[in-house]
Amino acid sequence: MGLFVLFLTNLIFPLAALGVLFSFLFSGRRGLLAHLGQELRERFGLEKKDEIIQNAIWLHCASVGEVLSVREVISQLKAFYNRDILITTSTQAGKETALKNPQVKQALLVPLDFYPSCRRFIRLANPYRLFVVEREIWPNLLEAAFQANVPTALINGRISVKSARAYTLIKPLFSRLLKHLSFAALQTPEDAQRYERLGLPHENCHICGNVKYDALNDAPARLAEVDKLISTLGWGGKPIVVLGSTHPQEETMLLRAAPEFIKNNIRLIFAPRHLERMPEIRDTLRQSGISHTFFSDTTPNKNAVLVCADVMGLLPSLYARATLTFVGGSVVPRGAHNLLEPAILSKTVLFGKYFFNTPQTAEALLERGGGILVNEHDFKAVVLRLIADPAQLENMSQKARQTALHFKGATQRIMQVVENYERKYN
Repeated sequence: MGLFVLFLTNLIFPLAALGVLFSFLFSGRRGLLAHLGQELRERFGLEKKDEIIQNAIWLHCASVGEVLSVREVISQLKAFYNRDILITTSTQAGKETALKNPQVKQALLVPLDFYPSCRRFIRLANPYRLFVVEREIWPNLLEAAFQANVPTALINGRISVKSARAYTLIKPLFSRLLKHLSFAALQTPEDAQRYERLGLPHENCHICGNVKYDALNDAPARLAEVDKLISTLGWGGKPIVVLGSTHPQEETMLLRAAPEFIKNNIRLIFAPRHLERMPEIRDTLRQSGISHTFFSDTTPNKNAVLVCADVMGLLPSLYARATLTFVGGSVVPRGAHNLLEPAILSKTVLFGKYFFNTPQTAEALLERGGGILVNEHDFKAVVLRLIADPAQLENMSQKARQTALHFKGATQRIMQVVENYERKYN
């Protein structure tokens, strides 16, 4: 039954591909592909044999985020197998990111999920092992790898409730694919349960955590820049509240509470999630009447009580100098951004109820006492209460760090699974 479903997907693929191609050619986005010919060759697995490295450790990642998250895994796989690393991605941005990693020998766009293309690519590359990252379960890619006797594993695997429910509609196909996997190193017990319901054998499930938390940095690189601004503004010794990755509604929440914070000698920094919103943010700050400055200002306003961090890459350093932090995308229904980024720096973390992208870390912070839920109505009161109680704030900050440390170590757990597999079967 699984093979029949796979056959049907390949039967309709040419029609679907033509539809996508025509819609792209007649859209305004066609100019975005500067190297259309090369991309099409990679998408259809039409490279020549001498253009692809042979017998490499192959990792397939979706895009930029996945490529970055497995950076340390790549390094350790290269050292363990002593082989070149080949990366495929689904996006051009992901490919370009992979090429910047000195551990990566080659990066290409993955062939479209059409069996002839996948089979040809695998025959050309003849990979030693294939590691699929997170949730890149492409049926024809995995089937072609299986037919070519390429051992394949899922690492840092995850699957949402919604996706798992959708995949049950073609469960025979997914059951076949998942049984081909040598093993699956999954992020959470919930992910394991969902994959097992789709047909992944229990003995091949390993709960290893999320490798992105191994990249948590407790030594930010741009502290000197932040310290210079704090000194210039005369904020030394004053409590500083830092709001990271904010969205418009969360910035409105801050500005409404700001007058009361300023009365209590509290200073404020916020880092918008999307810097393309800066014209809108500048207008909003002008209308607020609050004395402010921007991190990019060559001559900061020395009377500022609020700073907008309009420069990329500063957030960890800002968190490091905070008295109290708030992580955005959580009062608004965006699922919350990285809650452990300030926690690893021993900072108490405030966040809203919308943390569906990071439920494990949010619940752990709340249970262990390193974080507090806030909303638009109680944000001001919670901040004032915590700032007025340094002993409680310090206690919570230490609990936040302990929570963050608890989530590290996924890379080593994945490598242990890899090593156990190789000892057992080779």
